[in-house]
Amino acid sequence: MKNFLYILVIVFSLPLHSQWITVQGENYHNHSAYDQFTIDPYTNSMWCVSLYFTSVFDSNGTFTTFDENELGDREAGDEINFGFTQGNIFFTKKLFGLYSFNNYQKQLLYQSNSFNEITNDIDTLFVTSSNDYLLKYRLGFGAENTTLNATQCAAKNGQLYTNRGPYFHVENSIDNWLGNDSFYLTGATDIMEFDNESDTIYLGFVFGISKFHNGIGYDTITPNNTTNMPSPNVLEIEFDKNNNLWVAFGDVNDDFIALGKLENSDWSEVYTAANSPINFDEFYGFEFDTSGNIWVASRKDLHTLENSNSPAWLSNVEYAMDAPQISVYPNPVIDVLNVQLPASVQKAEVLISDINGKVVLKQILNSQEINQLDIRKLEKGIYILNVVGEENQWQEKFIKK
Repeated sequence: MKNFLYILVIVFSLPLHSQWITVQGENYHNHSAYDQFTIDPYTNSMWCVSLYFTSVFDSNGTFTTFDENELGDREAGDEINFGFTQGNIFFTKKLFGLYSFNNYQKQLLYQSNSFNEITNDIDTLFVTSSNDYLLKYRLGFGAENTTLNATQCAAKNGQLYTNRGPYFHVENSIDNWLGNDSFYLTGATDIMEFDNESDTIYLGFVFGISKFHNGIGYDTITPNNTTNMPSPNVLEIEFDKNNNLWVAFGDVNDDFIALGKLENSDWSEVYTAANSPINFDEFYGFEFDTSGNIWVASRKDLHTLENSNSPAWLSNVEYAMDAPQISVYPNPVIDVLNVQLPASVQKAEVLISDINGKVVLKQILNSQEINQLDIRKLEKGIYILNVVGEENQWQEKFIKK
């Protein structure tokens, strides 16, 4: 087990709404969150999980990396997933079983060679399996096998939904297929998430989202009833501190392409590779901590949007390296946008994209003098200016009037 104070490089960039901060993984734990990225909702610790290494980041800016010495042997085909209840840490090893990990000491609780994921409803764990029944487990009380087949599940306040291809609602220990409901879309993507303020569950599909309460559908979220939805293919659902819906979207091949926030019926914030530092080719999930900060895991890195609730260690100048800044004006702009590179940048490419990430203008800048971009042909609206240099990248929002 290795325990360190953060010695890292934090890179700043300027996207659409807030400033992204990237914590570069190669400078600390140096592994991806390939198996799982999750946040303990009781401690705000962040867990980056891969097959042979697991790193946990505490809220004070320290991190600890575990390997097989703490987590036990892992073999090809094994997977590890963590789950939490108040004051307790658990993990499953697909080929070995369910473990407790309190005080970072593992203890086998239940042996299995087919466990998938851990979900909890207060102090009750639900552990899914690839070829066995759903397991219920309470620390101190032991295990209870159900007669439910489930590869994923979601539980809250006694409500239980499962998935084994299609979605089911469990009532009186019997799972009821939801596909007969008129609000049930087609092409389940195995994504189930309760919102923060009710027992409404959001079910992901390749054609959007279905909303259910007590096993009854009552609404959908699709490109037909919202604006600026990057894709109908929903690959992850999360809710922020204010109960706003956020979604990670995929293309027709189920490859991640965008991250978006829904406000009323408009996807008001959409982040793509064009206007954020997120590498969607190696996207491993996103989570919100209890302070409302979004954290995105891609490649070996963590990305977060800076705000007044950002943890203090992110602004520690000992560990932060500010990128040189560009100058962009006027904003709003009518016909000519002025862009000036910092003195340390000799050459950069400018890309202007619309709110959905479509590039509408490209230009090379070869001077630190003021560069004038002719944008008279652009339609009125909000655009993203992307400036890509050899070592830095900037994103700036501007309004064309």
